[in-house]
Amino acid sequence: MKNLLILFFIPIVLNSCKNNSDAKQSKTEIAEEKSEKIDQLQWLLGTWTNEKGEEFSQESWSRENANTFTAFSFTQIADETVFAETMVLEEKADTLLLTVATANQNEEKPVTFKMISSDNGQFTFENKSHDFPKRITYSNPVKDSLHAWIEGTVNGEAKKVDFYFKRKN
Repeated sequence: MKNLLILFFIPIVLNSCKNNSDAKQSKTEIAEEKSEKIDQLQWLLGTWTNEKGEEFSQESWSRENANTFTAFSFTQIADETVFAETMVLEEKADTLLLTVATANQNEEKPVTFKMISSDNGQFTFENKSHDFPKRITYSNPVKDSLHAWIEGTVNGEAKKVDFYFKRKN
């Protein structure tokens, strides 16, 4: 009788292990599929700098996992930090989200922008409910070059601010 029970349970255990393995494989495949959009921005990874006289700006991006990049950006003028922010670029449910937390702005609460366009190597994120900016765009016009800009309306007038960086070696 024990032998019959063992013979009965072995296929069940083996099938259970197989199903568990299939589930793990499916999760891996899903994660790889999810990272396709964020991988279009893999060129962002690394450190980018811009120097103009006494003004120095730097933006550093790193990959946290298959679906998430993080960054820290700052600007210094004469060794005094005048601007700092952290960013998280995350792929969720087939959408890219850029979340920005800027020191001394928005009560230092993060603001999330959703990617609305990825045409011609320009990746545009938008949050229509934010005061300024409403849009953030990243592009890689030539190798080792980053052009980003923010756009929106200030006091009823359209405003655009450009940021140019070169890859730090």
